[in-house]
Formats: sequence, structure tokens, C-alpha cells
Amino acid sequence: MKLELNDKNNGHVYLGDKLNVRTSFNFDEDTSILWSGIRLLTHPPCLKELQITKEDIFSKGNFEKGEYIRERALLIKNNVIPTIKNRNLEYEIKLILRQPHPNNPDDDLVINRTHKIEVRVKDTSDQILKPNPLSISISGLNVNLTKDVFKPGETIKINFSSSELKQVEIRLLQKANLVCYCDAYGQTCSKVEELPPAIAGDSKTSDMNKDFLLLKIPEIAQPSHNYLWEPLEKEFWGMKYGSYVKWFLLFIGKPKPEYGKEIIKFKVPITIVAKSVSRNEVVVDLFSKGATVAPSIFDGVSAKFQKVFKITSIDSDMEKYSIRIKNISKDSLKGVSVKTSGLQEGLFETESTLTGFSSWESNEEKEIVYNSKQNITALIIVLEDNSQRVIRIQTPLASNFF
Repeated sequence: MKLELNDKNNGHVYLGDKLNVRTSFNFDEDTSILWSGIRLLTHPPCLKELQITKEDIFSKGNFEKGEYIRERALLIKNNVIPTIKNRNLEYEIKLILRQPHPNNPDDDLVINRTHKIEVRVKDTSDQILKPNPLSISISGLNVNLTKDVFKPGETIKINFSSSELKQVEIRLLQKANLVCYCDAYGQTCSKVEELPPAIAGDSKTSDMNKDFLLLKIPEIAQPSHNYLWEPLEKEFWGMKYGSYVKWFLLFIGKPKPEYGKEIIKFKVPITIVAKSVSRNEVVVDLFSKGATVAPSIFDGVSAKFQKVFKITSIDSDMEKYSIRIKNISKDSLKGVSVKTSGLQEGLFETESTLTGFSSWESNEEKEIVYNSKQNITALIIVLEDNSQRVIRIQTPLASNFF
């Protein structure tokens, strides 16, 4: 058996977009599986794996020897935390195949394939914050800034005045860390240490006749953010995972002897935003791979050409349904999976079964057997092949097939 996993996004995906994944299953013999799908995973300090989202590929069923190619699209919601490599907040996509264990019926045989993926934030004009001027007077120190929003590499001009101080120092501070709430370690994950603010820049003067100080923001400064993600899956309830970056200007003033010895200290919050990317760069990067969903063979094709399969008969024997389906197209179809379920009381879908055919020739009929103990009124059949065409057929059991 050979499994392959490839992403079609060149190793990265933007928040709000879809991550397109191509999977290939090459069974070297007739094979039974329990489930297969892809998951987007990350690894918080208190867990080995945290599932962000998933997509099913195959449900429980039996497959003929051959190759089955499937494409799926994972929606990366806007509340997902972007990749932050310097805090080990990274992602991977994992292809999982579960099979019955040949020697232990109480256990599953699991085959995995993983692939690193970077989650990015779109940098668009919608994210631009409106800057505001700052004017503060504390303990004889007057401070003025024309704005409170800056970009990496930008130089901040801080206007100041004081008749009571002999020295003024201004530090650029960054406070950043992971946020991790995990029931296994109490409300706050004990594996995330509290970190002191880091000094990212410093400027000071004893010339009180000087009107301003300059402080440059490092080119590599990480933009301000406060991300917090909570899972929907009940097995992870109580878990919160996030990251924050906060920036401050710390003002330190040393008074003249006649005004005492107590040093003045106070912080002023500022915001650092990412350097803007030109619209052309964003468009090229986001859409160079074409559509964000798997293409449909029916796009732009009239309805009369969409008919590929036809149910020719359904025979019922108590709790067993034998369905015969014909390939009425002119093509030989490869890697076809047929998912069959029932409709109970016109509302509820019964448990499905899956059958895989490595090849389905033109005008060839295949027989699908579906077992169900429920009283069903219709059959739902979903067919998918290596060309990524998906066809759904819902047929009342009282239908005349001829």
C-alpha cells in the first residue's frame, strides 16, 4: 500500500482561504478500511496534537486493488492563529487511514502521512488602523507623539519637556507569549512560563534643552496581535490556545536633586502593524493557483452532459438492497468510490457503506449491496472518481428504473 499527500498551496495558506490538498491511495490488493481523512494539526505545550479542522475522504468500506485520487479543501477560518515560528506555533496537515487490525479486532491499524503548512495573515487595506496623537503629562514630564501606530523599521519621534528632570530615557518594550489554557494543567498551562518584557530599543538624554528623542522600531519587530482560538470538538473543551504581542514605550525620568530622588516610570501602549504588501503582490500570491475549491467537471457544461451514471435496478430482500448502476458516459472511469446510505422518514440519513472500484468501463454495470435494519424510503448514492467529479443520486425505493 502507498499513500501520498500533497498540498496545492505551495506550503502556505491565508486565513479565510481554503487549503487545497491532493491525496493518493494506491492499494496493492483488495483492501478494507474503517476511515480516512485529512486534519490540520498544531501542537500546544500541554498536548501532542490539537485538531484545528478536518475533512473526511473515505468512510468505512471495501476497495478493489488500484489507485484512488481525491482532492479536498480545508477552510482556514479567521479565528485560527497564524504560524509563529519563534514560539513554535506551527501547523501540519496529516493524512490518516484506519484499517481493521489483522491480529487484534479491538485495535485499529493506522497509517499517517504528514506535511508542514504555514498559516499566514492577509495584509490588506482593511487592516489599517487609524492612528491617534498622544499627549501625556505625569510628574513634571510632558510627552507628545503625533501618532500611536507604527511599522517595523519606522523611527518614532517623541517630543518631551520638563523643568524638574535631569535625565530622560525611553525604552521600546515588547511583551509577547503564548496563551494556553489546558484542563490537564489547571486553568493556565504550567508549561508556558511567564516572560518579562524584552527591550527592543532605547534612547536617553541629559540635555533637557533638547525637544525630542528618536527611537527606531526594529525591522524584524513582530506586529501587535492578540489571537485566541477555542476548539469546537468536545474532547478539547476547556482548551484555549493563542498568542499575543504587546508594545509599550517606557518613560524613565531622573529628577533634579531639589525635586527628590524618586525615579519616574510609566508606560504608554503603542501598536505596531505589518508592512503593507502591494495589492498586486497579494493578488498574485493568493490566486496564482487558481480556484480555492476542487474543480468540478460540470463547470460550464449543460445539464444533458452531466449524466454519467444511471441506476438500472434495485432489488430488496428484507434488510438487504442490491443496487445496479451503469456507467452511461463514453469514458472509462478510474478510482470510483460509491457511498451508499438510506433516508429514514424522509429526514434522517442512515449509516453509510463505501465500495471502491479501480476501473469502471463505459456501459458497464456494477452491483452495490447495502444492508440496513432501518425502515428506509429512499437510497442516497454519492459517486466520486479520480477526475474529482462528484455525483449525488437520491432515489425513492418505489422508483421505476426501466
